[in-house]
Amino acid sequence: MKNLFTALILIAFSVQAFAQCNELFISEYVEGSGNNKALELYNPTGQPVDLGSYRLIRYDNGNLVASENAIQPLPPGVFIPAYGTYVIALNLTDPNGVDQNAPIDVALQEKADTLLSDGCGTEPGNIRTMCFNGDDALTFEKNVDGTWVKVDIFACIGERPTNSSGTTSPTAGWTDLPPYSSMPVGYTTAEFGPYFMRYWTQDQTLVRKPTVTGGVTVNPQPETFNASVEWDSLPENTFDSLGFHTCVCNLAGVNEIESASKTVVYPNPANGFFNIQSALPIERVQIYSMLGQLINDRKYPSNSKSVNIDTENWEKGFYSVRIYFSGGYIASRKIVIKH
Repeated sequence: MKNLFTALILIAFSVQAFAQCNELFISEYVEGSGNNKALELYNPTGQPVDLGSYRLIRYDNGNLVASENAIQPLPPGVFIPAYGTYVIALNLTDPNGVDQNAPIDVALQEKADTLLSDGCGTEPGNIRTMCFNGDDALTFEKNVDGTWVKVDIFACIGERPTNSSGTTSPTAGWTDLPPYSSMPVGYTTAEFGPYFMRYWTQDQTLVRKPTVTGGVTVNPQPETFNASVEWDSLPENTFDSLGFHTCVCNLAGVNEIESASKTVVYPNPANGFFNIQSALPIERVQIYSMLGQLINDRKYPSNSKSVNIDTENWEKGFYSVRIYFSGGYIASRKIVIKH
């Protein structure tokens, strides 16, 4: 039944998938406890993409116009490999920090490719883009010939969800029940459970569905943003799905999607070597530095389902692993090298 359902989805989206897959988009959203905030960006194209032409913006508390300290440029000269990801987490790591300066979890720090937005204080000069809560909208933008163009929109710019008391304090989040940004008429806890349990954008990790092949470029109308349409919900402080993304842009078969998604790279972090194990035969492995440089490219016998990669002479840091399987299927993983 699961394979049949997946097959129907792939058939329905096959035309759309081939028509898009041409621009970066947000593939994961982490709004965890405390300051555990992160975004994963995904490259659905067949070529490395330089992040220097992109930026992230936070529209806090229902604002239609972002403040200057809510605009986060992304680092130039850093490339997301083809079908790879880039994980950005909030830059708070001081173990002595408290309240607004409390550190993010070590597990989240290890998943991040970079840490941006240095703290959530309101002092002049602080960039606060990554200090989002469940009631903030976000945009991912690209500079095209001097004009900033929205390539992905998360939530609804200009709308602030209200909680079960009809107020914005404490903060709320968008839900999966119409009207999505406020308590539905006739809502009862006996039927639907506590209202805060319906929040999708607060105290959740959201992963973009495999059938999504591009970002949202038109701001949704108020009371229409339903995160469950394009996102899968995971429990608060789930970080292990960061660093790779399954998408129909680079996986074309039903069984292969499931098998490739279970491909394991370990140990991670690695020291001297790491192993790749998969249920599918591995034909080729390419490894890129976070600057987009190809540092390893090796082919394997068609029946290889377990391969070792020697990292003895590699520099410390994050690397993207691109794995090619028989039949033309591809999976991407991230590996951390620590010597």
